[in-house]
Amino acid sequence: MIETNPSIGQVLIVVWFALAIIVEIIGSTILWVWLRRRGAKLIFGLTGIPGYLELAYIVWSRSQGRHPNMTLIVFRALSLVNAVVAGIWFILFVATRQ
Repeated sequence: MIETNPSIGQVLIVVWFALAIIVEIIGSTILWVWLRRRGAKLIFGLTGIPGYLELAYIVWSRSQGRHPNMTLIVFRALSLVNAVVAGIWFILFVATRQ
């Protein structure tokens, strides 16, 4: 039996990846609930697709005669990029190591 101890770098990458996914899930849930309470029309099966909730937010904002808050959209985009980069690092430096 081979016993391998993860390096500190690997542990940090695992934590980074886990937190990035948690931020994405919580952010999507909060945005979904917020849009539903304001009467936005959402298709539940599409809510997990990246960009759908943001598009629904933009459509809802314009239907209310408002300009969408770009800070929200930029934060969501950066959060998604963070999760993708963390996933790539996880695959390269943790999942493929034996």
